[in-house]
Amino acid sequence: MGLVGTNEGGVHEDLDDAELILRSSREPELFGLLFERHAEAMLAYFARRTLDAESAAELVAETFAEAFSSRRRFRDESVDGVGWLYGIGKHLLSRYFRAGAVEARSRRRLGMPERTVSDDDYDRIEELIDFERLGEALAEAMSGLPEEQREAVRLRVVDERSYGEVAAELGCTEPTARMRVSRGLRRIANVLETDPTDAPIELERRRWQRRSNT
Repeated sequence: MGLVGTNEGGVHEDLDDAELILRSSREPELFGLLFERHAEAMLAYFARRTLDAESAAELVAETFAEAFSSRRRFRDESVDGVGWLYGIGKHLLSRYFRAGAVEARSRRRLGMPERTVSDDDYDRIEELIDFERLGEALAEAMSGLPEEQREAVRLRVVDERSYGEVAAELGCTEPTARMRVSRGLRRIANVLETDPTDAPIELERRRWQRRSNT
């Protein structure tokens, strides 16, 4: 399945997220509408925590692939649809910070092609990160990192070096370079998490506000 939104003339627009997830068990094409509703807000959420366009895009793809694969286990009881999605996303983000790479297990299971990030994608993701708004918080978070993590994050995120180049510059193995970047980004994410305007529910509120103004 390609996770591309399919809006069937607005027929299902009135369904809330939980209803879409439940009905997608019998009508899998409805899951595309869930993607249309939440993919961009989720991309912003991941981009502001990983500060890496490719990782953010991969996390979105893997989150929706995992959600699609497990949609039959969803129960509209203790958590709503968007909370369920972000729960999956947060779990994958935590794994990313530990491993320094995004899992692809669910995408492989579904036979999804590898996600590529175009120049336009990079531009859009940079807009979503909004470095100007996050500048002060980022500077504070970076300054609080141990030197080896700060340098690894600078090389990977600011200078946009590959992990191989980061490892060569720091005189360490590539897995070690990935680990330093991941640990540094996790610390930065913890600082950004304290900003209420960057919480998932606030990102969703702004998404619906933009939608109502169109």
